[in-house]
Amino acid sequence: MTALPPARPLLSVRDLTVAFATSRGEIEAVRGADLEVSAGETVAVVGESGSGKSTLAACVTRLLADNGRIAAGTVMLRDLDLTRADERTLREVRGRRVGFVPQDPMTGLNPVMTVGAQIAEALEVHGRAQGRQARAQAADLLARAGIADAATRVDQYPHEFSGGMRQRVLIAMALACRPEVLVADEPTSALDVTVQRLVLDQMAELAADVGAAVVLITHDLALAAERADRVVVMYRGQVVETGPAEQVAERPQQEYTRRLLAAAPGIAERKVSVVEPVQGRAGASEGSGGSSGSGGCEEPLLVLSGAVKRYRVRGRREPLVAVDDVDLAVPRGQTVAVVGESGSGKSTAARLALRLEDADAGTVRFAGEDVTHRHGRALRGFRRAVQPVFQNPYASLDPRYTIEQVVAEPLVVHGVGDAGHRRRAVRDLLERVALPADLASRRPHELSGGQRQRVAIARALALDPQLVVMDEAVSALDVLVQEQILDLMVELQRELGLSYLFITHDLAVVRLVAHEVYVMQGGRVVERGEPGRLFAEPREEYTRTLLAAIPGQSLVHH
Repeated sequence: MTALPPARPLLSVRDLTVAFATSRGEIEAVRGADLEVSAGETVAVVGESGSGKSTLAACVTRLLADNGRIAAGTVMLRDLDLTRADERTLREVRGRRVGFVPQDPMTGLNPVMTVGAQIAEALEVHGRAQGRQARAQAADLLARAGIADAATRVDQYPHEFSGGMRQRVLIAMALACRPEVLVADEPTSALDVTVQRLVLDQMAELAADVGAAVVLITHDLALAAERADRVVVMYRGQVVETGPAEQVAERPQQEYTRRLLAAAPGIAERKVSVVEPVQGRAGASEGSGGSSGSGGCEEPLLVLSGAVKRYRVRGRREPLVAVDDVDLAVPRGQTVAVVGESGSGKSTAARLALRLEDADAGTVRFAGEDVTHRHGRALRGFRRAVQPVFQNPYASLDPRYTIEQVVAEPLVVHGVGDAGHRRRAVRDLLERVALPADLASRRPHELSGGQRQRVAIARALALDPQLVVMDEAVSALDVLVQEQILDLMVELQRELGLSYLFITHDLAVVRLVAHEVYVMQGGRVVERGEPGRLFAEPREEYTRTLLAAIPGQSLVHH
């Protein structure tokens, strides 16, 4: 019998080079890249920020930024050369033949249109359905994407959905016209691990239902290995390794691929011992507090007792209880993590600890003093001793300020030193977080995400705090930058005796840096303990669900 020739790829990228015009001249973001995807296949493109993976995806959809151009190579969708297609042809392709799921669902959805109207619009533009039929199909797509009560929710607006639900809306929209190719650019990077798993499951099911090939862009090689048939690894604009997902994950050929794999939180080595010896800050005892968080001879630095926070919600008769009788303690010189899904109450607990909000009941004690009812000038000492680092450094850094002004701002507010003293302090703080001094004259938009997060940490350290509250401070960073920030946290803790209250949805990250873990669900602490015990013997089904959702567990023993 004569062997059949191999099937022609549905999507084929050949020798692709992409250049961007900048103030420093033209920069090549992608050089000589190749990619093939067959019908029904999922191919993951993996790499750190700046590796060129999202630029490659933008060439498939022909949605490059205005200053970008395809300098060489081709992108073929079956027999159609997308690199030479005119705008009219591309409008027909986008949505109908190529679906796209962006990273940020809030910017990908129109806030003044209902989600149903936005999905129906995609159907109507491409002549798939009109009017009531389009609305009915929109509701059906939402239901198939895992949205409960879709017939009602089809008439709601994006702000009425959680982040995970908004991402499912975008997946439903991208697959509405049954495209041949689905491009998903970091579709779950900032979602809870449990929501991430559900969203990716739904995306895979819907893509299989319509027979779409999937190009999954991600920085997490462990996630790619679980979700893809093949993996393409990019580094500095070039494809450096490609092959079947299992082969690349278990037997990587390139040092860069091995680094990506080692940095994946589900696989990486723990960075702290059960109780880390503390040096540096006066009054911090070595190994105080034990693994229980409050069982040592010294009173914990921060204690929340019986904390309760309620919110009035439009359309609800009863208030929403965001934090319900929470007890929490942070020993000196240790890291206490609070973990849970979106809506579990963990970030609200952090705001109570920071005294950014007042508790409706309970107390907040810091360094042995009750600060629950302090306000105004009475809180100044507390404000100096407790500093926050938030999830999105770009939103928390004033874009009008230089980096020097950003880092020096706490010193100015609290009247610390003169201008010369503050300049020297900024230089020392940047050096402490491993940033070059010449960044001081730049503005936040000129820095990478990891650099901006280091600036946020430098600003938090400006007033020599005792406690740093990190609210999802590494969740949106790629795995290599995330690893650098976690290493920096541990190094600063050893050097300065810092305490951390670490808020996150990711138990894999918790395992790396925390001395004790509190698991929150529905506003309550449902389980707590030392990470080793919690991972080995979780008591609660909810904790087991969070652990099961960590990508890369099947690779740990390879």
